[in-house]
Amino acid sequence: MNFEKKDDIDIKDILDDKNSDVQVKKSKLLPILFALLYGTALYGFVFFIIENNRLGGSAIVVAFALFIMIFVVMILQIRGVLSAAKIEDIDYCLNTYFLYKYITAPFICGCGGTLTYIIFEWISMTIKSNYQLVTFLLIFLFIAFIVVIVPYILVSYALIGLPCTVAVNCMLDITRKKYGMSFVIRTIHFFLQMIPIVNIIDALYISIKYWKKGMVLAILTVVYSYITMAILAFTYLVIKSLGW
Repeated sequence: MNFEKKDDIDIKDILDDKNSDVQVKKSKLLPILFALLYGTALYGFVFFIIENNRLGGSAIVVAFALFIMIFVVMILQIRGVLSAAKIEDIDYCLNTYFLYKYITAPFICGCGGTLTYIIFEWISMTIKSNYQLVTFLLIFLFIAFIVVIVPYILVSYALIGLPCTVAVNCMLDITRKKYGMSFVIRTIHFFLQMIPIVNIIDALYISIKYWKKGMVLAILTVVYSYITMAILAFTYLVIKSLGW
């Protein structure tokens, strides 16, 4: 019996060593590299689409290559998160989530700010219009915009944020397993991730409360929020200067 117990202990030690080796190996995947590649592809794609008229056909070729790169990096990163979740590497999931949130925040906030500005200008034009026919036309175009464009924007937002969604889902699963988070609380946290700005605050709350991590990330979030607001203000000034 003693030999059997000893063998069991030896086998457990070997398995623990292998698991620790796997965790170290997974940690070396460095989500920051994937995030930087993703950000480069995303903002490069937007740049070449905007500069299409000036750069000509070559811009479309580069934009298409960057579009493919976005999905390739996204798939690789999602695989990395799922692999990390299997060994309960919470650091990898947290780092992936926040890196992607920080990198995509200017793009998402910029698009959201521009869209909000257009909608308010549209409503303002409709209210100020003195011609009934023009008013009806503006209302029809606004409804068509909401029906056609908004679903497209929501789908694009979901795709761009897919690595974050997978990362936070794995993060919640690990947290629930380790600390007994209830299904209701987990569901609430998951749906809070659908709300911009609130999602980062909620993720910081989970990180600090359950894992005693995230104080540095909280400071970075505050700094990054000011940077994002500066980008939105700059975008607004550019739009006004162009007379849109």
